Amino acid sequence: MFRVGFGVGEPDVDGLVRRGPVTDRPDPAGQEAERSWRTALVGWPGLVVAALLVASTLLIWNLVATEANPARIEAPRPDIEADLPPPEELPPSSLSVPVRVSIATLLQEVEKNVPTEYGSPEEPIELPEKGRTNARISLRRTPFRASLNGSLARLEADVAYRLEATYDLPLLPDLNLGCGTGEDPWPRLNVVLEAPITLTSEWAIGTRARVVRVEAASSEARDRCEVTFAGFDITSRMEDEGRSFLEGYTSTIDSIVAAADVRPSFEGWWNILREPIELDDQVWLEIRPLTIQRGAIEGEGDVVGVEANLQARPRIFLGERPVLWDVELPPLREGPVDGALDILIEGAAEYDTGSRLLNEALAGQAVEAAGQRLELESLEVSGIGGGRLALAVRVRGDAAGLLFLVGTPSFDPEEGEVYVPDLDFSVETSSLLVDGASRALHRQLVTVLRQRARWPVADALGWAREKLLEGLNRELGDGVRLQGGVGEVGIIGVQARVDHLVVRASGAAEATLIVDQGR
Repeated sequence: MFRVGFGVGEPDVDGLVRRGPVTDRPDPAGQEAERSWRTALVGWPGLVVAALLVASTLLIWNLVATEANPARIEAPRPDIEADLPPPEELPPSSLSVPVRVSIATLLQEVEKNVPTEYGSPEEPIELPEKGRTNARISLRRTPFRASLNGSLARLEADVAYRLEATYDLPLLPDLNLGCGTGEDPWPRLNVVLEAPITLTSEWAIGTRARVVRVEAASSEARDRCEVTFAGFDITSRMEDEGRSFLEGYTSTIDSIVAAADVRPSFEGWWNILREPIELDDQVWLEIRPLTIQRGAIEGEGDVVGVEANLQARPRIFLGERPVLWDVELPPLREGPVDGALDILIEGAAEYDTGSRLLNEALAGQAVEAAGQRLELESLEVSGIGGGRLALAVRVRGDAAGLLFLVGTPSFDPEEGEVYVPDLDFSVETSSLLVDGASRALHRQLVTVLRQRARWPVADALGWAREKLLEGLNRELGDGVRLQGGVGEVGIIGVQARVDHLVVRASGAAEATLIVDQGR
């Protein structure tokens, strides 16, 4: 106890000083005042201690609560943008197309339209008077024998003839001459027509037939028209007449060939090439023809072979059946027929697959920095347009919640993997991160994911090569067959789209489209 004197007084029973003069009478008001002062003097130190105890308790509780409930981040999903335009196509590739066209039908038409007989013994044809000679002639042609030498069609036949001639001798009776009359065999002429064959720009066969030879079929006497006692040999006259007879039909031959409707045959195999070819479930080979140009024309027997080069944008496509390639048969061009074949292999890699692979590789992995630790619970890949994808990462540990990272995918040819070299937090996620140790921890997460958020696609190359080889060796339709080989296949790029990841590869190949028409 202590005493404080503000005047004369005596201490009361509580040891506090009372103000005013000392009296023997009780003073209730004074006693209440004394209790207030006593409370004030004794209570302040207790309140301080109590406050310190409460603060300590709150601090301990907060530390425990923080340990049990780490800071949570629930970042919003990035906005979806419009997709970029599809990647540029590869330059057009070349397929060798040796088109084989039978001209047997044309030969039949020529055979029908060039007469096999010209006049008859009963009604011979009057030949124009030549000098002092009047003649009547009958011709019989054997069927044409057709052959092809390069682009040159050759028609050959024997023409037997019967001639009755009258020669006017001055001052003497007329002299009657003849060959093949009575029981004598008809002399024969060997005739040859040639017609260079071409394919016009409108896919018609063109010719320019001409007579190149008319001569006695042999040097034997039976194939000469001579009147020995009179010294006349009119074989050459008969050769001229035979040539004149055939030359009158060369334009007919050209017209018959030009009128042959062969374009539907070419349109038939062209339309076959426009159709997607199913290689497997949701796996398609598309030839996608663009133009065609021809080189040399070679013939053998009654078949014309045309060396041609098909310009196309072939690809293997993964997904639903592609639409019909919208390019009709174009005009035929002339030009070189060599060239390489590069086939685009384009697949749609689903994000679900990428998510599964990432979870298999990374879920449960830990990231540590600045004394803090995160554990990856799950990862999900999705497209957000603009050529970018988003990686949603759910974490727990010293921070918990959902984070979003965004970036543009690329392909690592050395590792055969798709990765995102510029992967980083979305703007919305970054704005929610705190400074200090937590930020250091999250930056370490970015570093780890840039290095390890990858999924392999190299295994798909072997599959793509196998499918490409299968697609290049098959019957496409009646008289249309594709055969070829495949070299190296390599991925040339990836592009993130909203619905899927486009993976593009190129396959070096050689292919021949064998077309047998008119068989």
